[in-house]
Amino acid sequence: MTKAVSVPAYLVAAVHARHASAIHRLQLFAEIARLGLGYARVVREVEGAQGLPKNKPLFGVLESYAQQQATHFFDLHALVTVRLWSILEAYVHDICCLLLAKVPAVRQQEAVKKLKAPVVQLLDSGEQEQAEYLYELLSSSCAAAMKPGVGRFEAVLDALGCGGPVHDRVRKELFHCSKLRNCIVHNDGIVDAQLVRSCPWWHGTEETRIGITATMSQKHLFAVCWYMMEIQRRLLPAGFEGLDNLTVEQESYIVQLEKGGNPGQFPFA
Repeated sequence: MTKAVSVPAYLVAAVHARHASAIHRLQLFAEIARLGLGYARVVREVEGAQGLPKNKPLFGVLESYAQQQATHFFDLHALVTVRLWSILEAYVHDICCLLLAKVPAVRQQEAVKKLKAPVVQLLDSGEQEQAEYLYELLSSSCAAAMKPGVGRFEAVLDALGCGGPVHDRVRKELFHCSKLRNCIVHNDGIVDAQLVRSCPWWHGTEETRIGITATMSQKHLFAVCWYMMEIQRRLLPAGFEGLDNLTVEQESYIVQLEKGGNPGQFPFA
């Protein structure tokens, strides 16, 4: 997409803010969950405080689970991985639907003009429904779901005229995040041969339960934030007031990725 195309900046910002808020809530959830590992032990130590019983049902189970999870909290970071990827998917979906609904030049892209859809069904639909229907058709036409990692998003963005380069570190982390997410969702978190082949740098062991650490989650987070900002940057006009600050923040995520995250630091400590 060229900068000559008019994209309402406030609409782009509104979509970005909604999904950035989801990421912030996820960070807070992860911190609360991590701190809650000591819940059963602390309650036992403060017997009778605020009327809490010493032997509350399931305390033994809770303490056993907390001991298993205490070092890395793999189950929490598995949930974080799935949620991060779903937020990114929803963000790209909403941005693309916004473009299809609000930017006439996008609907003139060759890939969009070639789409075949029932005319009556489209005419009977509202603007948002039309945009979502076209998005699904476009995703299918460019086989987005078959492309690895960030490629599934870039396939649709390219078709809409707003694709672009993705930093190599970001591309790698999002690929890793997507593969781990698929393993968790589709294989109950059990490492299979496909995951081992796809991520040779990870050194995963087949038939073991997946182990996602806080540092891995941090790198996934930094990559997702960078990519969301990259899409936003592509759509904003060249003279947009906050563009320089956005670029600086993007660069800060690359620095964090190059450092390997912030072990032991919020978020996902």
